Amino acid sequence: MILEHHHLPSVPSTNQWAMEWLNHSIPKGAVLFTTDHQTEGRGQRERRWSSEARRDVCLSLALPVQSHWQPSTLNMHAALAVRAALLRQLPASQSEGSIQVKWPNDVLIWHAGMHRKVAGILVENVWRGSQWSVAIIGVGINARSNRLTRSYPAVSLSEAWHQDLSPDELAMSVGHELMRPLKPGPEILVAYHHALFGLNDQRTFLVHERPWLGSFLGVNEEGLGQFSWQPQAGVELAPESWLPSSEVQWCW
Repeated sequence: MILEHHHLPSVPSTNQWAMEWLNHSIPKGAVLFTTDHQTEGRGQRERRWSSEARRDVCLSLALPVQSHWQPSTLNMHAALAVRAALLRQLPASQSEGSIQVKWPNDVLIWHAGMHRKVAGILVENVWRGSQWSVAIIGVGINARSNRLTRSYPAVSLSEAWHQDLSPDELAMSVGHELMRPLKPGPEILVAYHHALFGLNDQRTFLVHERPWLGSFLGVNEEGLGQFSWQPQAGVELAPESWLPSSEVQWCW
């Protein structure tokens, strides 16, 4: 269960707020941080995560780390938890396949002929000495905001599903899904692969800022992505088959 819940009308970043709180507190259980408006939200690769005040979900959950956890499987768990919370709201006209996870942990939903980003996750870890002590799972969900007019292929739940979902209720649902026990490696890998977007599709990726045509084949227990690359004229050495997500960017 969630031991503590802190809420403020506005903060720069819920992850930053949680990190500052942890500087002077040691959590005895899960601590949830929510806000109506996040003014300086952060996503992967130090990108900005935008949200509209009182229209989107902005939360961070601080979880004391258990001994059997691994950072890679925690990332998978977080993505599957957000997907599970969205599946609870899925309209009858949509199938489970309309909600997918884009490696490593973006959540996409199907709208207007394509999968578009509806949620992002940023996991940051707190270390006390050499010990991984707390994981901060930051989640942003486009709930009621206007996304279809922007250049990036994103969408909100209200735009895609024509539902007026409460950001507060959705945040609590996500928090409870994140609190579910972390599954062991093989089990979570199966569930994660079942939800993955773009498996075996040929597309262009940026590897170290250079475009490469290839196919995404899956993920291992360490969180590395496996790729099959197409030869490039005049280039003898293709990228490695197994790569961390920090070295690969998806091209839409």
